Amino acid sequence: MFASRTSPSARQHRRPPVPPALRQQVTPVVQAAARTLPVLPALAGLLPGGALRRGTTTVVTGPPGSGVTSLGVALLAQASHDGHWCAAIGIDDPGVVAMAELGLDLRRTVFIPQVRGDWAIAAGELLEGVEIILLKPPARVPHAAARQLAARARERRAALVVLGSTSSAWPLPAELTIEVASSCWRGAGAGEGRLSARTVELRIEGRGGAREQRSSLWLPSARGEIALVDERG
Repeated sequence: MFASRTSPSARQHRRPPVPPALRQQVTPVVQAAARTLPVLPALAGLLPGGALRRGTTTVVTGPPGSGVTSLGVALLAQASHDGHWCAAIGIDDPGVVAMAELGLDLRRTVFIPQVRGDWAIAAGELLEGVEIILLKPPARVPHAAARQLAARARERRAALVVLGSTSSAWPLPAELTIEVASSCWRGAGAGEGRLSARTVELRIEGRGGAREQRSSLWLPSARGEIALVDERG
């Protein structure tokens, strides 16, 4: 007897379907924690999903002295304490003591205050070994450099946090934009005493025209904590 000659396509059509229960068992499951990086509890309510999403770019903007750098550091704090490697690039005076007070684990953070050569190349190379980069570009980021860094962050499943005085400092649409709309120090009294706490008013907007969110934050409070301002005063 001769074996029947059936085309591969015909055999494929006669293949029985995979039962739904079995398909669910063999489908890879990606845990939510593997797609995100943790943030401090006070910041979790400000971010989609309560965390920084891997592979995304967050832009933090505001006038000089308004707390932009402190907010950027605060976004890295919890992840560094949980064992994730971070980097801070382009912050001329890192103020490591202040950063530690904001919760950053200095043992898990690489500092490059002044980059010799192309800062964009340095940031791209660091994305090979760290999971979050806090980046303060020296000037408006060229479109090509921004596109390359965003692509590298997606490829390496890292988070990129960019600091700037205005949103135009980063030429691409960011997944999340946080603007420090106003900032106020407290504790000095009538020209005397010591500044002990700062409140900032934030405007948060997601990509794609998501509804704008507003929030008030202690950055830090009188006890040195990052906390939401109690609406009751």
